Amino acid sequence: MAKATKKPQCSVGRPKAKVDIEILKNLASIGCPTYEIASVMGVSARTLKRNYADIIEQFREKGKASLRKKMWDKAVKKDNTNMQIWLSKNYLGMKDRTQTESVVEPLPLIIEADKVDG
Repeated sequence: MAKATKKPQCSVGRPKAKVDIEILKNLASIGCPTYEIASVMGVSARTLKRNYADIIEQFREKGKASLRKKMWDKAVKKDNTNMQIWLSKNYLGMKDRTQTESVVEPLPLIIEADKVDG
């Protein structure tokens, strides 16, 4: 009787990329674009987009909220006038308006005639 042997299982395709989720979250939260995160992680941007898009988006939004809070605190609690101006321009649509005056007058006509002794 022949003994049945199990064939070694061959994996098909590339081995799974190892991605450290904590590093991924930290990079996304400071606003790194996907291609930069991919470069640091040693994987393709496509891999990140396919497998980790939700995590990246979630932590990018958390990073934006954190930055917004810091800006708000600096403007209001620390009474930073420059930050208040920046926020008012960006959130309230305020603008620096410079008024220019343009006067449209013709140039004076100057005619020099040669004096003729007569």
